[in-house]
Amino acid sequence: MAVHAVIMAGGKGERLWPVSTPDMPKQLHSFGTDRSLLRSTFERLEGITDAGRVYVVTNSGIAGKVGEHLPELPPENILVEPVGRNTAPCIAYAALQISKKDPDAVMAVFPADHLVEDDAGFRNAITFGIDALAGRPELLITLGMVPDHPETGYGYIAPGETLDQDGSLKLHRVLTFREKPDAKTAQEYIAKGFLWNAGMFIWRVDTILDAFRRHLPLMYGLLADMGVQGDVTRQEVEAFYKAVDPISIDYGVMEKASSVAVVPADFGWNDIGSWDALAKMLPRDNSGNVTKGDVLLEDSTNNVVWAGDKKVVLIGVEDLVVVEGENAILVCPRKQSQLVSLVSKKMTNP
Repeated sequence: MAVHAVIMAGGKGERLWPVSTPDMPKQLHSFGTDRSLLRSTFERLEGITDAGRVYVVTNSGIAGKVGEHLPELPPENILVEPVGRNTAPCIAYAALQISKKDPDAVMAVFPADHLVEDDAGFRNAITFGIDALAGRPELLITLGMVPDHPETGYGYIAPGETLDQDGSLKLHRVLTFREKPDAKTAQEYIAKGFLWNAGMFIWRVDTILDAFRRHLPLMYGLLADMGVQGDVTRQEVEAFYKAVDPISIDYGVMEKASSVAVVPADFGWNDIGSWDALAKMLPRDNSGNVTKGDVLLEDSTNNVVWAGDKKVVLIGVEDLVVVEGENAILVCPRKQSQLVSLVSKKMTNP
Protein backbone atom coordinates (compact mmCIF):
# COMPACT_ATOMS: atom_id res chain seq x y z
CA MET A 1 0.00 0.00 0.00
CA ALA A 2 1.39 3.36 -1.00
CA VAL A 3 1.39 6.10 1.61
CA HIS A 4 -0.06 9.50 0.74
CA ALA A 5 0.46 12.36 3.21
CA VAL A 6 -1.80 15.36 3.69
CA ILE A 7 -0.54 18.56 5.32
CA MET A 8 -3.31 20.81 6.62
CA ALA A 9 -2.05 24.37 6.10
CA GLY A 10 -5.13 26.54 5.93
CA GLY A 11 -5.06 27.95 9.46
CA LYS A 12 -4.64 31.62 10.33
CA GLY A 13 -2.46 31.16 13.42
CA GLU A 14 -4.34 33.91 15.23
CA ARG A 15 -2.87 33.14 18.66
CA LEU A 16 0.59 34.06 17.37
CA TRP A 17 -0.50 37.49 16.18
CA PRO A 18 0.97 40.02 15.36
CA VAL A 19 3.76 37.99 13.70
CA SER A 20 1.24 35.53 12.26
CA THR A 21 -1.22 37.33 9.99
CA PRO A 22 -3.80 36.17 7.40
CA ASP A 23 -1.41 36.77 4.49
CA MET A 24 1.58 35.31 6.37
CA PRO A 25 0.23 32.80 8.93
CA LYS A 26 2.37 30.90 11.39
CA GLN A 27 2.95 27.86 9.16
CA LEU A 28 5.02 30.09 6.85
CA HIS A 29 7.22 31.36 9.70
CA SER A 30 10.22 29.62 11.23
CA PHE A 31 9.79 30.71 14.88
CA GLY A 32 13.36 30.17 15.98
CA THR A 33 14.28 27.36 13.56
CA ASP A 34 16.06 27.50 10.22
CA ARG A 35 12.98 26.48 8.17
CA SER A 36 9.33 27.43 8.11
CA LEU A 37 6.97 25.18 10.05
CA LEU A 38 5.43 24.09 6.74
CA ARG A 39 8.82 23.23 5.28
CA SER A 40 9.78 21.34 8.43
CA THR A 41 6.57 19.31 8.27
CA PHE A 42 7.24 18.42 4.63
CA GLU A 43 10.86 17.38 5.25
CA ARG A 44 9.79 15.30 8.26
CA LEU A 45 7.93 13.03 5.83
CA GLU A 46 11.16 11.92 4.15
CA GLY A 47 11.30 8.15 4.36
CA ILE A 48 7.54 7.88 4.82
CA THR A 49 6.49 8.94 1.32
CA ASP A 50 7.81 10.93 -1.63
CA ALA A 51 6.97 14.46 -2.77
CA GLY A 52 4.60 13.25 -5.48
CA ARG A 53 2.34 11.75 -2.80
CA VAL A 54 2.30 14.77 -0.50
CA TYR A 55 -0.73 17.09 -0.63
CA VAL A 56 -1.15 20.45 1.05
CA VAL A 57 -4.65 21.74 1.76
CA THR A 58 -4.57 25.50 2.17
CA ASN A 59 -6.46 28.70 1.45
CA SER A 60 -6.36 30.75 -1.74
CA GLY A 61 -4.59 33.65 -0.04
CA ILE A 62 -1.36 31.71 0.58
CA ALA A 63 -1.49 28.94 -2.04
CA GLY A 64 1.25 30.66 -4.05
CA LYS A 65 3.48 30.95 -0.99
CA VAL A 66 2.97 27.26 -0.22
CA GLY A 67 4.38 26.51 -3.67
CA GLU A 68 7.37 28.76 -2.95
CA HIS A 69 8.10 26.96 0.32
CA LEU A 70 7.65 23.52 -1.27
CA PRO A 71 8.92 23.75 -4.86
CA GLU A 72 9.18 19.94 -5.07
CA LEU A 73 5.43 19.60 -4.72
CA PRO A 74 3.44 18.99 -7.94
CA PRO A 75 1.19 22.05 -8.42
CA GLU A 76 -1.90 19.84 -8.60
CA ASN A 77 -1.09 18.57 -5.09
CA ILE A 78 -1.82 22.00 -3.62
CA LEU A 79 -5.52 21.71 -2.82
CA VAL A 80 -7.14 25.11 -2.34
CA GLU A 81 -10.09 25.61 -0.03
CA PRO A 82 -12.29 28.54 -1.09
CA VAL A 83 -13.27 29.03 2.55
CA GLY A 84 -12.23 27.41 5.81
CA ARG A 85 -14.67 24.83 7.16
CA ASN A 86 -12.55 23.18 9.89
CA THR A 87 -10.73 19.87 9.55
CA ALA A 88 -13.45 17.40 8.48
CA PRO A 89 -14.19 19.00 5.07
CA CYS A 90 -10.44 19.53 4.57
CA ILE A 91 -9.71 15.85 5.14
CA ALA A 92 -12.72 14.74 3.10
CA TYR A 93 -11.58 16.81 0.10
CA ALA A 94 -8.04 15.42 0.30
CA ALA A 95 -9.31 11.85 0.75
CA LEU A 96 -11.44 12.18 -2.38
CA GLN A 97 -8.48 13.36 -4.45
CA ILE A 98 -6.23 10.60 -3.14
CA SER A 99 -8.86 7.90 -3.70
CA LYS A 100 -9.14 8.89 -7.36
CA LYS A 101 -5.42 8.25 -7.83
CA ASP A 102 -5.00 5.32 -5.47
CA PRO A 103 -8.16 3.79 -3.92
CA ASP A 104 -6.06 1.41 -1.78
CA ALA A 105 -3.82 4.14 -0.37
CA VAL A 106 -2.83 4.71 3.23
CA MET A 107 -3.52 8.33 4.12
CA ALA A 108 -1.55 10.13 6.84
CA VAL A 109 -2.68 13.59 7.97
CA PHE A 110 -0.59 16.26 9.73
CA PRO A 111 -1.06 19.89 10.73
CA ALA A 112 1.48 22.22 9.13
CA ASP A 113 2.21 24.28 12.22
CA HIS A 114 3.66 21.92 14.83
CA LEU A 115 7.18 21.75 16.21
CA VAL A 116 8.83 18.34 16.60
CA GLU A 117 12.22 17.91 18.28
CA ASP A 118 12.88 14.27 17.32
CA ASP A 119 12.14 13.72 13.63
CA ALA A 120 13.38 10.12 13.77
CA GLY A 121 11.03 9.38 16.67
CA PHE A 122 8.18 10.93 14.69
CA ARG A 123 8.91 8.74 11.66
CA ASN A 124 9.16 5.62 13.81
CA ALA A 125 5.73 6.26 15.34
CA ILE A 126 4.12 6.97 11.96
CA THR A 127 5.71 3.91 10.34
CA PHE A 128 4.50 1.74 13.21
CA GLY A 129 0.96 3.03 12.67
CA ILE A 130 1.16 2.43 8.93
CA ASP A 131 2.39 -1.13 9.45
CA ALA A 132 -0.45 -1.79 11.91
CA LEU A 133 -3.01 -1.06 9.18
CA ALA A 134 -1.78 -4.05 7.17
CA GLY A 135 -3.40 -6.37 9.71
CA ARG A 136 -6.13 -4.01 10.92
CA PRO A 137 -7.36 -2.06 7.87
CA GLU A 138 -10.57 -1.04 9.66
CA LEU A 139 -8.76 1.18 12.15
CA LEU A 140 -8.70 4.96 12.30
CA ILE A 141 -5.39 5.66 14.05
CA THR A 142 -4.40 8.86 15.81
CA LEU A 143 -1.19 9.82 17.57
CA GLY A 144 -1.38 10.70 21.26
CA MET A 145 1.44 12.65 22.85
CA VAL A 146 2.69 11.51 26.25
CA PRO A 147 2.10 14.53 28.53
CA ASP A 148 4.88 16.06 30.59
CA HIS A 149 2.62 18.52 32.44
CA PRO A 150 -1.13 19.06 33.04
CA GLU A 151 -1.88 21.18 29.98
CA THR A 152 -5.29 22.87 29.79
CA GLY A 153 -4.92 23.94 26.16
CA TYR A 154 -5.11 20.45 24.62
CA GLY A 155 -7.77 17.80 24.26
CA TYR A 156 -7.03 14.36 25.75
CA ILE A 157 -7.33 10.72 24.65
CA ALA A 158 -7.96 7.79 27.00
CA PRO A 159 -6.10 4.66 25.77
CA GLY A 160 -7.51 1.20 26.40
CA GLU A 161 -6.39 -2.33 25.60
CA THR A 162 -3.19 -2.92 23.67
CA LEU A 163 -3.86 -4.08 20.11
CA ASP A 164 -0.30 -4.28 18.80
CA GLN A 165 3.26 -3.69 19.96
CA ASP A 166 6.73 -3.36 18.45
CA GLY A 167 9.37 -2.69 21.07
CA SER A 168 8.44 0.47 22.95
CA LEU A 169 5.75 1.41 20.43
CA LYS A 170 2.20 0.32 21.20
CA LEU A 171 -1.20 0.58 19.57
CA HIS A 172 -4.14 0.98 21.97
CA ARG A 173 -7.85 1.01 21.39
CA VAL A 174 -9.27 4.45 22.19
CA LEU A 175 -11.77 4.46 25.04
CA THR A 176 -12.81 8.09 24.80
CA PHE A 177 -11.83 11.59 23.77
CA ARG A 178 -11.97 14.47 26.26
CA GLU A 179 -12.14 18.19 25.55
CA LYS A 180 -9.74 20.78 26.94
CA PRO A 181 -9.95 20.46 30.75
CA ASP A 182 -9.43 22.83 33.66
CA ALA A 183 -6.18 22.51 35.63
CA LYS A 184 -7.55 20.08 38.23
CA THR A 185 -9.09 17.80 35.60
CA ALA A 186 -5.89 17.88 33.52
CA GLN A 187 -3.97 16.58 36.54
CA GLU A 188 -6.53 13.79 36.94
CA TYR A 189 -6.20 12.89 33.25
CA ILE A 190 -2.43 12.58 33.52
CA ALA A 191 -2.76 10.39 36.61
CA LYS A 192 -5.03 8.10 34.57
CA GLY A 193 -2.52 7.83 31.71
CA PHE A 194 -4.42 9.98 29.23
CA LEU A 195 -2.59 11.37 26.18
CA TRP A 196 -2.63 14.74 24.46
CA ASN A 197 -4.65 14.83 21.25
CA ALA A 198 -2.15 16.00 18.61
CA GLY A 199 -4.45 16.00 15.58
CA MET A 200 -2.31 13.57 13.54
CA PHE A 201 -4.01 10.63 11.82
CA ILE A 202 -3.26 7.44 9.85
CA TRP A 203 -5.87 5.37 8.01
CA ARG A 204 -6.69 3.73 4.73
CA VAL A 205 -8.36 6.18 2.37
CA ASP A 206 -11.28 3.82 1.76
CA THR A 207 -11.76 3.43 5.52
CA ILE A 208 -11.97 7.17 6.20
CA LEU A 209 -14.33 7.70 3.26
CA ASP A 210 -16.57 4.96 4.65
CA ALA A 211 -16.41 6.69 8.05
CA PHE A 212 -17.64 9.90 6.42
CA ARG A 213 -20.47 7.91 4.84
CA ARG A 214 -21.46 6.50 8.22
CA HIS A 215 -21.04 9.51 10.48
CA LEU A 216 -21.31 12.58 8.22
CA PRO A 217 -23.69 11.34 5.52
CA LEU A 218 -24.66 14.80 4.25
CA MET A 219 -21.02 15.74 3.76
CA TYR A 220 -20.30 12.38 2.15
CA GLY A 221 -23.23 12.83 -0.24
CA LEU A 222 -21.85 16.17 -1.38
CA LEU A 223 -18.41 14.63 -1.72
CA ALA A 224 -19.69 11.71 -3.80
CA ASP A 225 -21.10 14.12 -6.35
CA MET A 226 -17.64 15.56 -7.10
CA GLY A 227 -15.50 14.40 -9.99
CA VAL A 228 -18.04 11.89 -11.29
CA GLN A 229 -17.00 12.62 -14.88
CA GLY A 230 -13.26 12.71 -14.14
CA ASP A 231 -11.16 15.32 -12.35
CA VAL A 232 -12.71 17.37 -9.57
CA THR A 233 -13.41 20.87 -10.90
CA ARG A 234 -12.92 24.18 -9.11
CA GLN A 235 -16.66 24.80 -9.37
CA GLU A 236 -17.38 21.49 -7.62
CA VAL A 237 -14.94 22.35 -4.84
CA GLU A 238 -16.56 25.75 -4.34
CA ALA A 239 -20.02 24.20 -4.25
CA PHE A 240 -18.89 21.57 -1.74
CA TYR A 241 -17.38 24.12 0.64
CA LYS A 242 -20.36 26.42 0.30
CA ALA A 243 -22.75 23.62 1.25
CA VAL A 244 -20.91 21.79 4.07
CA ASP A 245 -21.15 22.71 7.72
CA PRO A 246 -17.89 23.51 9.53
CA ILE A 247 -16.94 20.63 11.82
CA SER A 248 -13.73 19.08 13.08
CA ILE A 249 -12.69 15.54 12.23
CA ASP A 250 -12.72 14.77 15.97
CA TYR A 251 -16.35 15.81 16.49
CA GLY A 252 -17.56 14.58 13.13
CA VAL A 253 -15.87 11.19 12.90
CA MET A 254 -13.33 10.14 15.53
CA GLU A 255 -15.61 10.51 18.56
CA LYS A 256 -18.38 8.56 16.81
CA ALA A 257 -16.42 5.73 15.19
CA SER A 258 -15.94 2.40 16.96
CA SER A 259 -12.64 1.23 15.44
CA VAL A 260 -10.37 4.01 16.69
CA ALA A 261 -6.84 3.43 17.99
CA VAL A 262 -3.99 5.55 19.32
CA VAL A 263 -0.22 5.30 19.20
CA PRO A 264 1.34 6.93 22.29
CA ALA A 265 4.36 8.95 21.19
CA ASP A 266 7.02 11.09 22.81
CA PHE A 267 9.12 12.95 20.25
CA GLY A 268 9.19 16.48 21.66
CA TRP A 269 5.92 17.81 20.24
CA ASN A 270 4.37 21.24 20.60
CA ASP A 271 1.54 22.75 18.57
CA ILE A 272 2.79 26.27 19.49
CA GLY A 273 -0.78 27.37 19.99
CA SER A 274 0.30 30.49 21.87
CA TRP A 275 3.37 32.62 22.58
CA ASP A 276 3.67 30.93 25.96
CA ALA A 277 3.60 27.48 24.34
CA LEU A 278 6.23 28.53 21.80
CA ALA A 279 8.51 29.79 24.57
CA LYS A 280 8.48 26.37 26.23
CA MET A 281 10.16 24.90 23.12
CA LEU A 282 12.93 27.48 22.70
CA PRO A 283 16.17 28.15 24.60
CA ARG A 284 15.94 30.55 27.51
CA ASP A 285 18.53 32.64 29.35
CA ASN A 286 19.51 32.25 33.00
CA SER A 287 16.53 34.38 34.02
CA GLY A 288 14.03 32.28 32.05
CA ASN A 289 13.60 34.79 29.23
CA VAL A 290 13.06 33.69 25.62
CA THR A 291 14.11 36.33 23.12
CA LYS A 292 14.45 36.87 19.39
CA GLY A 293 16.05 39.88 17.74
CA ASP A 294 17.63 42.95 19.33
CA VAL A 295 16.48 42.73 22.95
CA LEU A 296 17.87 44.27 26.16
CA LEU A 297 16.61 42.97 29.51
CA GLU A 298 17.34 44.51 32.90
CA ASP A 299 16.09 42.84 36.09
CA SER A 300 13.46 40.97 34.07
CA THR A 301 12.50 37.30 34.29
CA ASN A 302 10.41 34.69 32.43
CA ASN A 303 9.46 36.98 29.56
CA VAL A 304 8.86 36.18 25.88
CA VAL A 305 10.25 38.99 23.73
CA TRP A 306 10.04 38.86 19.93
CA ALA A 307 11.67 41.90 18.35
CA GLY A 308 11.29 42.98 14.75
CA ASP A 309 13.13 45.96 13.29
CA LYS A 310 13.41 47.91 16.55
CA LYS A 311 15.35 47.32 19.72
CA VAL A 312 13.06 46.17 22.54
CA VAL A 313 13.99 47.00 26.15
CA LEU A 314 12.35 45.55 29.27
CA ILE A 315 13.16 46.77 32.78
CA GLY A 316 11.94 45.23 36.02
CA VAL A 317 9.12 43.09 34.60
CA GLU A 318 8.27 39.41 34.61
CA ASP A 319 6.00 36.90 32.87
CA LEU A 320 5.17 39.15 29.93
CA VAL A 321 4.79 38.53 26.21
CA VAL A 322 6.14 41.42 24.13
CA VAL A 323 5.95 40.93 20.36
CA GLU A 324 6.71 43.41 17.59
CA GLY A 325 4.86 42.62 14.40
CA GLU A 326 4.91 44.46 11.10
CA ASN A 327 1.84 46.54 11.91
CA ALA A 328 1.30 46.18 15.66
CA ILE A 329 2.97 45.54 19.02
CA LEU A 330 1.54 43.04 21.48
CA VAL A 331 2.03 43.23 25.27
CA CYS A 332 0.21 40.82 27.57
CA PRO A 333 0.82 38.51 30.56
CA ARG A 334 2.15 35.10 29.50
CA LYS A 335 -0.74 33.34 31.24
CA GLN A 336 -3.20 35.20 29.00
CA SER A 337 -1.43 34.57 25.70
CA GLN A 338 -4.14 32.08 24.67
CA LEU A 339 -6.48 35.08 24.41
CA VAL A 340 -4.42 36.79 21.71
CA SER A 341 -6.65 35.29 19.01
CA LEU A 342 -9.56 37.41 20.25
CA VAL A 343 -7.58 40.58 19.62
CA SER A 344 -6.29 39.23 16.31
CA LYS A 345 -9.86 38.74 15.09
CA LYS A 346 -10.71 42.33 16.03
CA MET A 347 -7.64 43.66 14.26
CA THR A 348 -8.22 41.72 11.03
CA ASN A 349 -12.02 42.13 11.04
CA PRO A 350 -12.65 45.57 12.57
